[in-house]
Amino acid sequence: MKLFQRLPETLTVDGKRYRVDLDFRNVLRLVDVLGRADLLPASREYLALKCVMRRPPRNTAPVLAALRGLLFPPEESKGHSSPNAPKLTDYAQDADLIRAAFLQAYGINLWRDKLHWFEFSALLANLPEGTRYADVISIRARPMPEPTKHNAKERQWLMEAKARYALRMTPEEEESRLQASLHATTQSLLALAKRGSDKQHG
Repeated sequence: MKLFQRLPETLTVDGKRYRVDLDFRNVLRLVDVLGRADLLPASREYLALKCVMRRPPRNTAPVLAALRGLLFPPEESKGHSSPNAPKLTDYAQDADLIRAAFLQAYGINLWRDKLHWFEFSALLANLPEGTRYADVISIRARPMPEPTKHNAKERQWLMEAKARYALRMTPEEEESRLQASLHATTQSLLALAKRGSDKQHG
């Protein structure tokens, strides 16, 4: 988002403008509703929009698509890690860490203060070192060093720290991770078989 742009408070779809309340709490509720498997798709879309709009339109699909594009633009997904990379944060499980970090670093009380989603996202992504949240993210992201005769204590400490701060995965996330792993294994086996076949015919 460019420095001269204002925080968006409306959404225009097919020539019609909708007012949206993009306080970070509302957006997180929207994401939570969209992840619910116990709702029918139409109800899920309507209730998701209800988190940020007083009167969602009857045709929810194009408005929800436009809202997703606004909140989570495609360019933000470029360069993201692979599906097998570790998940580094979770808004629910890390809620207290995030609240404490915002209060420590910015003096912002997320229990009470209103904050636009774009503000919240930018501040969260740039929390400085020295906050407990940043320290935990660093531990989760840190690769395990190869064992040597000198780093046994370092590896033991990091393994224990990673276990202490590991995120619980939902059944859906575990299934997605399994499917991604199986797909990667299948692709590797196919590539290996192709190389063997090429050598036989070469």
